[in-house]
Amino acid sequence: MFKKLICTSIVLSTVALAGCQTSSAIKSASADGMSNMLTCDKIENTFDAYEQDKTSFSKLEAITSMVGIDSSSFDNTQAASYYNTVKSGVNSALAMKGCNV
Repeated sequence: MFKKLICTSIVLSTVALAGCQTSSAIKSASADGMSNMLTCDKIENTFDAYEQDKTSFSKLEAITSMVGIDSSSFDNTQAASYYNTVKSGVNSALAMKGCNV
């Protein structure tokens, strides 16, 4: 009985550890895929679209979501006023990816 209990504990511990490792591997692969999905060209083209129409809040949201700027508190009638913040964020994102800035 005691031997069976020990074997069961070992099996359950192994399954739990394998599950955690698998979960971590999936999260890591997912994050790698997302960061590789945003190429230098894609970031630059999205910023260029906002730069050409600074009054477009949808274009502002598109670029801010790419470079990790939270635009949820931005005033949607003042899209042009965030240009310097966005440009700085874009430059930082491009530099971190190793793109030419």
